[in-house]
Formats: sequence, structure tokens, C-alpha cells
Amino acid sequence: MTYPYFPQRWLITTPDLSGDPDVFPLIPGQLFVSQKSPTFPKTIVKQSVSGREVRAGLSSAPLWQFKVGYEFIRDRGPGQNDLQKLYAFFCSRQGQLGTFHYYDPTDNLVPDCPTGTGDGETTTFQFQRQVAPGTPYAFAEPVYVLNGAPTVRVNGVATTAFKVGTYGALVFESAPPIGAQITWSGSFLFLCRFSQDQIDPAQMCQGLWSVDGLTFQSWKP
Repeated sequence: MTYPYFPQRWLITTPDLSGDPDVFPLIPGQLFVSQKSPTFPKTIVKQSVSGREVRAGLSSAPLWQFKVGYEFIRDRGPGQNDLQKLYAFFCSRQGQLGTFHYYDPTDNLVPDCPTGTGDGETTTFQFQRQVAPGTPYAFAEPVYVLNGAPTVRVNGVATTAFKVGTYGALVFESAPPIGAQITWSGSFLFLCRFSQDQIDPAQMCQGLWSVDGLTFQSWKP
């Protein structure tokens, strides 16, 4: 019996992410992301006959929906077997069942983002990032996977007395003092799963295939 692949690393240090088994592969022929949509799942809306509403949200952070296409995928034997690589990555996750990390080349940097306030006792915080930082609309959400070692500051002073824990936990060796502002800078990846259990490449000619759309979404642990 085979089991789906679930990454166990929350700090990725592979220099260019190429060939990392936890990371969605970037292969020749891949087009730009054609869809990226934030979705708040399962919002409950109850409306009376008078039209008045009561709404309840079941999630404080969105799930991100992605779609990528492939203008061409090579399947020409050793060194040019990108289709087999995509098949293997998809099958190792067993479609929607397993998970992986996705590096979005247009959305992966965090510039000195607040991620907690010390109380003198708590040693574990969640890495967070802001969407549209520095604007009146800035929105914070958790970061579960880091790309490269982050820079962490406590009251503006950089520290190395921490580790990256499970699902992007920021774990200090000792609790930051009361009122201390905790910030970090660095890069991150999205924790994702496929949104489909089947992919349908089409053969263009001998050794070349294409895929109109491969969909996946961020996943909340």
C-alpha cells in the first residue's frame, strides 16, 4: 500500500527550490499563474423574510485558489522527461489527498511584518504576513512554510535565539518580555493541495504535450 506525500519540513533551504521533493516543480513550458483567488469558505448567511441578515464567518483567513497551464511539456526520455516528473509529483500526492509547498514568484516576500507581542511567558508565536502592507487595507494571515532562514527582531533587535517549528511556528528559546514587538522579514511558500484527482495532458506532437489548467489551493492545517 502506498501513502500520499505530506511534507514534514517548514523551513525550506534548497537554494533555488529546484528538485526539492516538497515543492511544486517549475518545469519548462509552464505559463504564468492564470488564476489566483482568495476564498473564504463556508460563510453562513441567514436571511429573514423581511430581508434582514445574520452572517457568521467560519474562517478568519482565506484559502488561495491557483491555476497554472503548460504551453508545452516535454516527454523525450532522459533529461527531457518533464511530463513524467509532473505525473510523479501528482501521483505521489494521490491527487487531492497529499500536500506540497508552492512558491509564487510574484508573492513570496515579507518585509518586517508584525507577528506577535511578548507577554513575558509565551514562547511560541505564529509567523504571519500582510497582504498589501503599508496600506489602509493591510490584511494579516498565517504563514506555514518559510523559504530560507528568516530575520526575526524583538523590539527592533535581531535575534537568533529561535527555531522554526511545525506549520510555521516561531519558537523562542525564552519568552520575549512584556510588550515586546516581534517582527520578521523573509520569504515564504504556500502550503497547498491539488483541487483535482485527475490531470489531462494532450499530446501536441511526438514528445510534446500540453495542459490547459492544473488547479490547486492553499491548505489550512
